[in-house]
Amino acid sequence: MPADDQGKLKPADAADLIAFMLQTAKFPAGRTELAAADAALKSITITAAKPQATAQARPQMPEFPAFGNLAQVMRGILFPSSNIIFNVQLHDPGEKTTGPVDTGAFSWTSWGGQIYAGWQLVDYAAVAIAESAPLMLTPGRRCENGKPVPIDRPDWIKFTQELAEAGRAAYKASQTRNMEIVSDVTNQLSESCMHCHSVYRDKRGSRSAGLDTSASHCTP
Repeated sequence: MPADDQGKLKPADAADLIAFMLQTAKFPAGRTELAAADAALKSITITAAKPQATAQARPQMPEFPAFGNLAQVMRGILFPSSNIIFNVQLHDPGEKTTGPVDTGAFSWTSWGGQIYAGWQLVDYAAVAIAESAPLMLTPGRRCENGKPVPIDRPDWIKFTQELAEAGRAAYKASQTRNMEIVSDVTNQLSESCMHCHSVYRDKRGSRSAGLDTSASHCTP
């Protein structure tokens, strides 16, 4: 050292310089002084430090494969929840009731009315629609007729997004506690359902004509 004028540092000086560099770099110190012999210096090995984990490994999440068919999801979650929101067109959820009226028939819109306040039921129904809409995209789900749900088709994905957005819009409207505002947003909810039904369920008005189209459900 230096490269153009070598020989100025004696082996002991070079060993001291190397020891200082290793110490500055936090290299683990040994029990004895660093030897100046070439053999001793060549025996030094520096290995790359293992990178510290920046975050704990995430636990493996459980899988939730499709359980019910599409019709069961619709009738068990989306249909009753939508009915609660549509019912706001005719009945004010904030209106006080004198008591339940037993008609002998089960009502999706009145059941639970004595447990939660009317507007809360509308809130929960809107959340149920927004949260359950993605269930239409669960891999492996089938229609009532056994055909696979077309989860990869762009239009099906679009219809699912429209339904989720309608649920979010209904929730936002419900927060106003204004019957008229919620009634207006039911148009968005109805249209999101109609867009999908017209392609995958009600074939060119055949359902309104009394024809059974169940065999062709889930196919465009």
